[in-house]
Amino acid sequence: MIDVLGNGSAPRLVVFDLDGTLYPKEAYAEQVLAVIGRMFVELQGTSAAHADAKTAELREAMLTNWSGTSTTSFVRANGFDVAQWLEYREAHLSIADGLERDENLVRELARLREVVPIVLLTNNTRSSATAILDKIGLGAGGFTQVFSSEDSGDTPKPDPGAFRVVLDRCGVPAARTWSVGDRVDIDIEPLRRLGGAGIAVDGPADLAAAVDHLIGLARQG
Repeated sequence: MIDVLGNGSAPRLVVFDLDGTLYPKEAYAEQVLAVIGRMFVELQGTSAAHADAKTAELREAMLTNWSGTSTTSFVRANGFDVAQWLEYREAHLSIADGLERDENLVRELARLREVVPIVLLTNNTRSSATAILDKIGLGAGGFTQVFSSEDSGDTPKPDPGAFRVVLDRCGVPAARTWSVGDRVDIDIEPLRRLGGAGIAVDGPADLAAAVDHLIGLARQG
């Protein structure tokens, strides 16, 4: 079921999240938790018990407040900088390995792309994002542009700065831009703070309804 957090505008650009939006969050969470636990031990020299306690803390946050839980924000709050986290994640995490092509996803995004430009905004590195997109059947070519951690730099989601990069490069005002993601606080609210709108989904099963809504708005405008 989708949650529309709209402003009544007809979209001229739609920004999609990746993790938990274009593939199920279950394929993401446990892999990321394991990598973060390992990172505490290897990069901070903490005990395994401390690392387990930290990953348990993050797991609980994911279970109770998925919409507001950002792994990037979590590792930053625990003493890692963004570059350090991205480098370690790139070396030790391969979410794409457990994914497969999703024909429904490919069809729905192609349907929307015929009506309005769509872009991807992710905190993943470009190479990781490309690997995931290839496995689920979209490829980087499934989007007008792909914005990754290399583009957002020190302002990854949920920082609105990540969305400012997208708006500036695409030349579309926030008021005519919609975001689609599985986490309201991370994927939707930063754009809304700039004047945009969004649709919260619970994974790829909800994308058909989100696409229907966006196409309806675009055709009215």
